Amino acid sequence: MTKNKTFTVSYFLGRAFFLGFGFSLLFKLVKKDAWIAAILGILLGGMIIFVFQKLKENHSLTSFPQKVLFFLFNFFIFTQILFIFQTFCSNFYLIKSPHLYIILPLLFIVYRITKNGFSTITKVSDVLFPLSLILGTMISLGLINNFHLDYFNPVLTENVIDIMKGSVYFAIYSTAPVFLLWNEKTDKNLIKSYLLSSATIFLAAVIIIAVLGPNLIQIYRYPEYMTLKKIKLFNFVEKVENIVSIAWLFDLFITLAVSGNNMKELLPKKFKNVTFLLLLLLLFATSLYGGVHYKEELWIYLYLPILLGIMMISLLILSLFKKKKES
Repeated sequence: MTKNKTFTVSYFLGRAFFLGFGFSLLFKLVKKDAWIAAILGILLGGMIIFVFQKLKENHSLTSFPQKVLFFLFNFFIFTQILFIFQTFCSNFYLIKSPHLYIILPLLFIVYRITKNGFSTITKVSDVLFPLSLILGTMISLGLINNFHLDYFNPVLTENVIDIMKGSVYFAIYSTAPVFLLWNEKTDKNLIKSYLLSSATIFLAAVIIIAVLGPNLIQIYRYPEYMTLKKIKLFNFVEKVENIVSIAWLFDLFITLAVSGNNMKELLPKKFKNVTFLLLLLLLFATSLYGGVHYKEELWIYLYLPILLGIMMISLLILSLFKKKKES
């Protein structure tokens, strides 16, 4: 496993929660000042990644409380990412398809990719990484003509408390999935991949504000997708949003694969494959339930950063106590 492959996995993980969840919550909270909250969030997130990296070095999660909490952390992230994947596809790609046909093939792919462990996931992410960058470049170039810089004026219209809250939410959303790499051998400098990942999110936030404006960004459930509807190739090829938006599905898929592999590794070794298959069936049933009770599931979306933050802090505290005890 090369450092490059580890770099690409962490790049995808840092972007996963912003499709549907991250951007809509950020714009709802701080509106067109979201770009300011994003800059502050990147700085805070960089500090979180630095602490995570220091505690992670030569220290895997081995104690029983750590394993239980890490398993629940992976389980929670898996269910939420699966819900995002399901709702996004059912709203824009497979509008008339039952959720059953959207989720089941995805879980089968996750089961197959986790059979060979984390190394296979890194190889897949290595292939998807340049495609993601190419699609991101196409989006930026395709929307330049739709930019309205006056949408950013006046600056700092929201109160400082909301901006700071948005910064914390941004930092949690962008760092929580990176914690999935705790028990994996990664590049010693995760901050580089985090900064690249966060830079693409910041750029996306700026583009969304510049294209849609301060009012529309608060209305749309998926402002990042609605922005893509403005793209035209050669001034006559329209409706290319379904092609370029695949880049976001890459983020979701890699996150599902990593969290699924972590849960599998934490299961008892005896009958591990069978147990993992049963776990996937449980996740399948949970996702179907979330699709039926969509409004109730959105309640979690409002408190998701808080729940993720509590679990992240708990993991850091348990690791810190264990490290001090060992020393």
